[in-house]
Formats: sequence, structure tokens, C-alpha cells
Amino acid sequence: MDPRPPEGLLRRAILPVVVVVGLVIAGIMVVTAQPTVLFEAEGAFGPVRVLERPDGLRELYIGEGRSRQSAVYPKVPRRLVLEYTRVAMIGPALVAPDARVLFVGLGGGAMPGYLQRVRPELRMEAVEIDPVVVDAARAHFGLSTGSRLQVHIGDGRRFVEAAEPGRWDLIVLDAFSDTDIPPALTTRQFLEAVRRALAPDGFVVGNLPTSADEYAAMVATYRTVFPSVARLEVARRLQHVVLASPLPDALGDERLAAAAAAWPDPERAGFDLSAVVSGARVLDEPPAAAVLEDGG
Repeated sequence: MDPRPPEGLLRRAILPVVVVVGLVIAGIMVVTAQPTVLFEAEGAFGPVRVLERPDGLRELYIGEGRSRQSAVYPKVPRRLVLEYTRVAMIGPALVAPDARVLFVGLGGGAMPGYLQRVRPELRMEAVEIDPVVVDAARAHFGLSTGSRLQVHIGDGRRFVEAAEPGRWDLIVLDAFSDTDIPPALTTRQFLEAVRRALAPDGFVVGNLPTSADEYAAMVATYRTVFPSVARLEVARRLQHVVLASPLPDALGDERLAAAAAAWPDPERAGFDLSAVVSGARVLDEPPAAAVLEDGG
């Protein structure tokens, strides 16, 4: 008698073992598929790190928190990963193709990098306080400077305050610390400097914090300085983008809809701006919080 088990029985016995071993290996692969650290250095406000996920997503973190400052897929440069950056594109949509644009806060340079491809005629500048962040953006986020994008290293508030009146058509306020907007960039005095640095028919786009109290105070401060203020919600987060103008009645539904409709089509832009900004709301009720002041 052959002491070996029948061949079919042997296959049936081995199969569960193979499946179990395969699942264990797959589990190990999932557990060990951690992001790769591409860059880590001490910056002006804590460690600056660039991580790359297994799917190729690169993320910028500043400080000890878990809040992403930037996120890009280097192989898909027309894709704006963070939703608030897509909402913020209503600003460039409202100005001329060759408008003068300032970004206060660079991070990984996701927005200016995207606009270099979608709106290449824009004349852009960015001011970033931390040179280590600029180094990370150049090395790992594809930041490319030249005649259409100049990067200045310095304090954003001082840079705006020193600018000649009417220097920019659009100012994007996107400076964020580990968890919040730097206090010096939230006050009435700073926003008044922003207004002076804007063209008379210019626009401001601001990334607002998630805290209800902070949000209410910032909206009140914007509305003290700018006659026209609108709020755009970021659907997947408790976050808002504010849009403001020195001109009264500059942000009506029809104007925002027309600007969004004129933006490059979704295939070229990577998303549908009309859908993103469809929930914009002009703020005209009395402010519900105290205005933020220097020294307050």
C-alpha cells in the first residue's frame, strides 16, 4: 500500500495552508507599507518633513502636529489634492489671465505650481518665512521659479506692509503654522495692509481655521476691512475659504458663476470649478464676533 495520501487529498490539504500564508504575507505588506521619509530638517518653527506614500502622494508636514501643509502627486501635476486649494481657484478665475498674484505662505507650492500649468500667463510671487520649507518645495514638490514665479524668503506681514499700493490683483493668504494661522496675519491692521497692496478691483482669498470661535472672529475682521466678503465651504472638512474684495457688490452669484464657468474645462483643470464653488454665500448679516486687533 502506498503510504502517501491521495494526490487530490494532498492538494486539498495544502491549499488552505497556501491561502493562510498568502493572507499573512499580504497583512505584513499592508502593515509595513509605511510612508517613506524623503526630507527631514529643522525649520524655523519645528521639524519640516516630506513623506511619500506608497501610491506616490507626497505630503509636507511642519512642526509636531499631523496637519498636512501640502500634498501633491508629482506625476499628476494638474491635480490639486487638498480640497481647499481647489476651492481657492475661484480667486485666479476672477482675475485676468496675466494678473499679478501674491501667495502669503508657500508650503510645498501646490497652488502656484498648478497655476504654472493651467494659467501660465499669471505673474506670481510667493513669500515664505522659512527657507527650509522653500528647500523642501524645490527638492520634492517640483517648485520651479523664474520670471512668472518669484519666491521671497521673509515675514509675510512685513512683505505686504512694505509693498507699494495696488501691487497685486489677487492675494492668497495661506500661511499656516502647525495648527493655526499666525496671529499677526489675522488682525484688522494686517488686512488693511492687504487691502492697500491690492488693486482697487482686486481680490483676497483666505484659508480660514476650523474652530468656530476663530472662524467667527476672522469673518468679522474681514468684513470690517472689505465691503464684499463671501464664504465658500470645503465639503470634506470643517473648513472655509473666504473671498473678499475692496469693491462693494463684487461677489454676486452671477459673477462667481461666470468666473467658474470660464475656468479651464475639468479635463484640463483636473476638476469642475463650477461644482466646487456652487455653495458660495455672500456674507451680509451683522458680524457675530469681535474684530481681531494687534495686541488683542
